[in-house]
Amino acid sequence: MVHQPDHRGGANMADGVRAIRRLHLRALRESHLTAAEEMLYPDNHAFLDDVLGYVAVGARSVENQQHRMTASGLSIPAGMKNPRCGDLSVAFNAIRAAHLQHEFSYHGWDVRTSGNPLAHLVLRGAVDANGKPLPNYYFEHLMNAAETYGQYTQVNQAIIVDVSHDNSGRRFKEQPRIALDVLNSRRHAPLLQKLVRGVMIESFIAEGSQKPEEDEYGKSITDPCLGWDDTETLIKKIAELC
Repeated sequence: MVHQPDHRGGANMADGVRAIRRLHLRALRESHLTAAEEMLYPDNHAFLDDVLGYVAVGARSVENQQHRMTASGLSIPAGMKNPRCGDLSVAFNAIRAAHLQHEFSYHGWDVRTSGNPLAHLVLRGAVDANGKPLPNYYFEHLMNAAETYGQYTQVNQAIIVDVSHDNSGRRFKEQPRIALDVLNSRRHAPLLQKLVRGVMIESFIAEGSQKPEEDEYGKSITDPCLGWDDTETLIKKIAELC
């Protein structure tokens, strides 16, 4: 909404920021829940930092120093996704950087951060050299990530599993199966019970996705999503297992 103005013309970045704030404030007013977002552009966070409860740094941004340093100044949890190559050391380096203090330029100001003790790992799968999805949600992957975490001294260690993206190969109907598989793995290892704190699910009102020029209400124009009914069923199953 900020960088892709309304196709009818006349909109600019300031209009987009105001529209996004109105959207967040309405959601907060009606649901009493703060939103989570992916921090695509670190500079934009300054316009929304008072209405968000969580941010994720994506696979293509996790190696970017500006994202890492900005995350170090947040007062909310910041999930660092593994990069698309699957190298967990990149994500752990990002977590470590976000935990540390930094001095850098932000919005034209010289700022100093105190570090974010709530930065943590998000497993989102990877891709091979041919673009084939490589899931990293299986029990062995979770144990490897948890044991690697043990080599670090960061506080508030946590793992979130993104059951979409390359963990599902963007096959949105696979998300419930993967989420339940993660919960089952969690039940079989005390270390995973401690560290695996949740899952990320791509969900919307209508299932699937559509092209931006289409106009079906409640259907994603980006990644394909679970529909409302399937999401409700999955949340209830998760509640039963937890």
